[in-house]
Amino acid sequence: MTIYREDLEPRFKFQVAELPEGENVKECFACGSCTGACPVSQIIPEFDPRKILHMISLGLKKHLLSSDLFWYCTGCSTCKFVCPQDVRFNDVIKALKVLALQDGYVDADTLSEMGKLAVVNERRCVGCLTCVRLCPFSAPSIEEGKGVAYIEPLKCVSCGICVVECPVKAIELKISEDVRRFNSFELLRPAEWGEPNIVAFCCHYTAYACSQDLQNLPKLGFPENVHVEIVHCSGSISINRLLKAFEEGADGVYVAGCLEDTCHNVKGSQIASNRVNYVRNILSQLNLDSSRIEMYMISREPNRGFIDVAKDMTERIKILGPSPLKGK
Repeated sequence: MTIYREDLEPRFKFQVAELPEGENVKECFACGSCTGACPVSQIIPEFDPRKILHMISLGLKKHLLSSDLFWYCTGCSTCKFVCPQDVRFNDVIKALKVLALQDGYVDADTLSEMGKLAVVNERRCVGCLTCVRLCPFSAPSIEEGKGVAYIEPLKCVSCGICVVECPVKAIELKISEDVRRFNSFELLRPAEWGEPNIVAFCCHYTAYACSQDLQNLPKLGFPENVHVEIVHCSGSISINRLLKAFEEGADGVYVAGCLEDTCHNVKGSQIASNRVNYVRNILSQLNLDSSRIEMYMISREPNRGFIDVAKDMTERIKILGPSPLKGK
């Protein structure tokens, strides 16, 4: 990247620091701990927290805010636990997003294409207020004069809760690049399913924070029979999606989300837990053991929880045996 004098905006660092989310950016001394611990960097090498902080310090406002680089941050908070200066890089990213939107470096259409903004199809929306009631961040509102929902880009965090709950399927959220790349990561997609076949739907905040050392997951004991699918938020997993996993041959299914009182999307884990319980009832009605599906809530601090719940579910399903639904 070639840098010219006219590219430098010395005030940029202070603009970031003036926002509540970016107030600690001036404390950074570029030690690189955030990059070393960042699980997203393992999947997307071009995403480098240290480089982004350098660009802020140098005043490269246009270069940074006009790129899609910083949008890869998932807000998993792993950096929070390793930074010696308490910079809270994920909060700095929030400040960059605010500036990018406010200063016109990105618009709603671009965010929608990136999978970072849920969008309402006005032809389908009936103004039922479901999204307004459910959104943890008050992003949707009913447009005066139109009677349809509108989602505020500055408030939407692309959790996907509204997408699943919309009764007329009027809300769309595309798969973001970070989630797409994580789901294509070969260590989380076994070439051949082992026995028992288990499908895990994992909130990307929890999965990222608990699995810093992705390259060594198998060595650390992550079961090879578990097929992992990363989602924006555990609250974005529909009942139909959980049931479909069984239809496609899963012997067991589990959802891994944040602890209920520390959920990144406030009530995503609670919503997911309710849906898992609903599916349990359906399994019971089909004379299937309801323990074939489970909801796990894991601390977002770096820990072995991501591996431990996979091992726990594997042992449980080994005892239960193959699903009676297989081949039907």
